[in-house]
Amino acid sequence: MAVENFEEFLSEFRGDDLSYALKQLELPVSGSKSDKVSRIIKLYEGSDELSIKNVLSAFRADDVKLAADKSGILN
Repeated sequence: MAVENFEEFLSEFRGDDLSYALKQLELPVSGSKSDKVSRIIKLYEGSDELSIKNVLSAFRADDVKLAADKSGILN
């Protein structure tokens, strides 16, 4: 089953992966997994210049592939 939206897709990442991306995006890395996802979503929704591609570029490529596999979006 594929994810319905970007927030659901971000939830497929491991907490450490989200922390890595938050650090790359110069955002606080502390908090629960849902806090981390919310922080990224707020940044994305609050910026006209930040695309999903920009957000995903903050993650390591292997982590994006793993999350994509887990979410089923490549099936």
